[in-house]
Amino acid sequence: MKPLRKIQAALVAIAVAVAVAGAAVINTESGGQPEKLTIAAEFTDASPLVVGNDVKIKGVTVGEVADMGVRDAKAIVTLKIDGMALPLHKDARATVRPVSLLGERYVDLERGTASAPLLNDGDVLPVAQTGQATDLDQVLNTIDEPTGQSLAALVTMLGQGMQGNGANARASIKALASSMRDTDGLIKILGQQNQLLTDLVDNVQPVASALAADNGKTLDGLVDSSRQVLDVTANNQQGLDASLAELPSTLAAARDTLAELTGTAKATTPVLAGMRPTTENLSAISDELRKFSESADPALTSAKPVLERAEQLMDAARPVVEELRKAGPGLRGTVAGAKPLTVQLTDNIENVLNFFRFWAMSTNGWDGLSHYFRGQAIIHPEEITGLLPSLTGTPPPPTTPGADKPPASSPLPELPDSVGSSGLLDPKSLVAPDGGVTGLNERQESGVLDFLLGGS
Repeated sequence: MKPLRKIQAALVAIAVAVAVAGAAVINTESGGQPEKLTIAAEFTDASPLVVGNDVKIKGVTVGEVADMGVRDAKAIVTLKIDGMALPLHKDARATVRPVSLLGERYVDLERGTASAPLLNDGDVLPVAQTGQATDLDQVLNTIDEPTGQSLAALVTMLGQGMQGNGANARASIKALASSMRDTDGLIKILGQQNQLLTDLVDNVQPVASALAADNGKTLDGLVDSSRQVLDVTANNQQGLDASLAELPSTLAAARDTLAELTGTAKATTPVLAGMRPTTENLSAISDELRKFSESADPALTSAKPVLERAEQLMDAARPVVEELRKAGPGLRGTVAGAKPLTVQLTDNIENVLNFFRFWAMSTNGWDGLSHYFRGQAIIHPEEITGLLPSLTGTPPPPTTPGADKPPASSPLPELPDSVGSSGLLDPKSLVAPDGGVTGLNERQESGVLDFLLGGS
């Protein structure tokens, strides 16, 4: 029982020290909250808390438990807080702790972080922000009789070992002071990284659960695979050593290659700069191609029936082509024989076409009876006048071919008197002053013939 009394005395001393330290650092600023604040806290288990128990911040009493109730299987504890405890923030925490080993309890309240919003009158702290400290009797209840006896023996041996060694223990504690400060800094760092550690545990938990889901068979398989990889690596140790030995030369060759690539890249830079104007137009070209493809889609869609019809025509033309192929040798000889005629017609095509054109113009007229033939003859006036018989019955002298003008007229013989008045006209009246028998001069006769014959 003596060790237990020592533990109780130590706990009481620690509680007093914490109360004194907390009283020195209480923040009395309200932060814009009312002078007094009433909030509620949800607990999964609030026993043995009772109405009237104190509410403390860092060991200093700042309020009391005003009411207790149950709602939705949760203990609802109403806390009345004095203004000296303010400000309180939304992430404040409330923990039920023992005042002493006698069993009395109080609510230990933490203000929360300064960056969080302030608590308002009537707000509720959820279960995630409340808790209950573990009592010493709960710890002692977990220790069975053999463990208690072993613990008592350990405390006895420690007491015997410390007997007469107080100075040495004090020197050891003094020497460990710096280590304890470092440990305190480590604990503070771990406290700051508590969320990171929590996230790490949360991320590791699914992996651990997956490995433990089939009683470790997956982990066993992973270990076996790792062992096989290590065995293969050990068996190929010489090959790995050789590869590592060749690695420096490989790296040197790679360095040279990279140097050459650097020169190539520098030479490529002007080429790429020259290609830039072309590449800038690629966007516009792609847009034009897209528009063209969109326009071509209906045409390609409608081309299918045309292609099917063309295929049918090709199938129908296949027999004709086969017949033409059979007649090919004969046609080749015929074409060879017709080639000279074709060449002559091609060289004289204008005259050939004129022949057909003039023949069509000669036969395309018609009158009341039928078509008539239209011809053109070029005749000189002297040819007509030379063919006319003279009044005396003597044919006119022949004209000289190629002469432009008729020969000079000779004096006409005198007509007999018997002819004078027997005709319709007096023959003498038919003789023109220049000797023409038509009574017209040469120019007048030429104009009459041109009018009748259509000459020029």
